[in-house]
Amino acid sequence: MFQYIKFILLTCSILMLTACAQTKKPVTTYPHSNIEIKYAIRHFEADVVQSIEKFKNGYLSQEQIESAAKKRFIYLLKENNLLASDTDVNVVDLDIFIDYERRFVGDATPFPMEKLVPPIISLHEASYLGDIAIRKSITTGLTLKDKFGGLLTEKRELEIATVNAIANMLFKRLKKVNQYDRNAFAAMTAGMTEKQIEQKRRYTPLQTPTKAKPPGLTSEQYIPQDRIQQYLTQLNEGNREERLNLYKKLIEEWINSYSLYDKINTIVLNNHESTNSDTIEEVIWATKALAYSGLERYRSTLNTIMKSNASDKLKGYVEDYLEAMTVRAKQAKVVHDTSTMYPNLDWQTNQLLNMLNSSDDDLRGSAVRNIYRQHLNNTRLLDEISEILSIEATIPRNRYMKFSDFYAWGCRVLGSSGNIKYKALLEDLSKNGHTPKVRKFAEKFADEL
Repeated sequence: MFQYIKFILLTCSILMLTACAQTKKPVTTYPHSNIEIKYAIRHFEADVVQSIEKFKNGYLSQEQIESAAKKRFIYLLKENNLLASDTDVNVVDLDIFIDYERRFVGDATPFPMEKLVPPIISLHEASYLGDIAIRKSITTGLTLKDKFGGLLTEKRELEIATVNAIANMLFKRLKKVNQYDRNAFAAMTAGMTEKQIEQKRRYTPLQTPTKAKPPGLTSEQYIPQDRIQQYLTQLNEGNREERLNLYKKLIEEWINSYSLYDKINTIVLNNHESTNSDTIEEVIWATKALAYSGLERYRSTLNTIMKSNASDKLKGYVEDYLEAMTVRAKQAKVVHDTSTMYPNLDWQTNQLLNMLNSSDDDLRGSAVRNIYRQHLNNTRLLDEISEILSIEATIPRNRYMKFSDFYAWGCRVLGSSGNIKYKALLEDLSKNGHTPKVRKFAEKFADEL
């Protein structure tokens, strides 16, 4: 009983929400109407991101949050005699999207804790008569007014209460605009028969943009062998300075050749306990090249150094490289994914396409800057950036907010290409880009075409 009371108290406290960005108010004025309408849920979706990706256990899944919020919202409609049945005629369709960002204590610091703090919520609400929008609103930056913790400790129970509170809020907001929906529905269906109203409700289903699946490559060894041989020759026959330059180059590239890195691995194992300053410097760069390859088989070599009589200077670097290797190993799987590559494209273009289409902000940023410096004439890559911008850069979703810099760089790349076909997209983004930075860069680089 006590747990139930705590749950109710938490649900009530969560209901007190404030918004950083105000909901857009309906702008069209309609005559007052006493018509009765019901609501049908046409589209109900939730998206979940979280500020610290490595915290994974004990939380509601995206599907569970979506299902629970929808179930609660439908229940409230039904309890208040606002849920449409199959026989109702005066029906307004609803599209609802919940953007849920799970957050943690210290998530903006180097030392986050796996303790939940108030999520950031954005609500996308729209009502329709067929394909005609009656009203649309987006409210961003919703957060809890009171402190989030203190009543409960269970993650799932806490999130269930949060989701119920969001559904309660959606219903409360719907009641506030119900009169507007009634007025609009009456005006838009004036003089129509029931059959005509039913025809009017027909709509075009939402279409999610989809991309054609790449054919993929048949071999994992897609990097040209002559490139690998060139690097091996530089290792075997080059002087110390040439080897150092190669290590630094490999840190910037994505090469998956074991024959190449096995050679570097041997150099490291043979020299890591040296006391010669020049040798120590070379091993530092060589171990960084191993770590940045993202190839997990060389992690044992870095661990060997940490347990050896190597210099403290080298161990200090290797400790950082071990952390970097964890990140790079995950990224390497994306970069070297041959199942998403095209046989007719060169290896570097395929890598950059994989990076552009990843969900990793660092990979995307690295790719677009690389394209700006070296591939402004590669129309295949420019077209990919154009397509990504057209799909993502105008959508007000938490999922895409972290890519604002990437979208801005994409505008820079297209505007610097000299290709006039990208001007229309940039002009559109200058008005409709979701973030001020995207709009600013789109306007600036549209002027350069």
